[in-house]
Amino acid sequence: LLAPVARNLVWILFILAIANGIFLYVFPHLAEAHYAWPIKPPINAAFMGAGYLAGMVATGLALFKAKFWRSVRILFPAFFALGLSLFIATLLHVDRFKWDYVLTWIWTVVYFSIPVGSVIVWYLHEKNRKKLPTRDSRLHFLRQTSFALGIAITLLATLLFIFPSIFLNVWPWQITPLLARAFAGWYFLAGVILLFAPSLRQANEIPVAFATLVAWSVLSLLLPVLYGSSIRFNLG
Repeated sequence: LLAPVARNLVWILFILAIANGIFLYVFPHLAEAHYAWPIKPPINAAFMGAGYLAGMVATGLALFKAKFWRSVRILFPAFFALGLSLFIATLLHVDRFKWDYVLTWIWTVVYFSIPVGSVIVWYLHEKNRKKLPTRDSRLHFLRQTSFALGIAITLLATLLFIFPSIFLNVWPWQITPLLARAFAGWYFLAGVILLFAPSLRQANEIPVAFATLVAWSVLSLLLPVLYGSSIRFNLG
């Protein structure tokens, strides 16, 4: 079972995911004036909103459906990667943020705290780990294919974060270096989940993590439909 500190962290993430997800995905046009930094065009805010709504799925399932640590353990390295990348992106683009705005400080504290909290949660549960469950051989294909896909997605995230400028003219819509690095955080989340897939041992460890990935994928794929006018067909 999740330790109290873990449930408290997940509750905080759940509430933040709902608030950010609904605001950014449903009302993306408001993000230029009312977010920690000006986000435009709206498709960029909606893309980030898709990540938060997927996070809502992850944390909601962790709180209300998952019964065991192994059902959610794969999420915490992913939360660590997301939080650390967004915190570093904030430091790299400190001039783009509205430091006279309380939400900016909330953003900064949250993404500083998520990596720290994730490490604490991981340590508390893994140090008391009992005998591992039997490794289900039927999951072999899932483990292998997920790991390979995780390498590709994590590589994309790394390139987005380290070399954001090379993506500015080839991304399907207009982005900035800060947005590229913010997007990288969500790709890190997905990539790390998939990279940890080889550690899955039983089928009951699959739903929370993979429902998160499915939700993010579906919500992201809807963006060209919802914001067709923002899509660039002549790239480069």
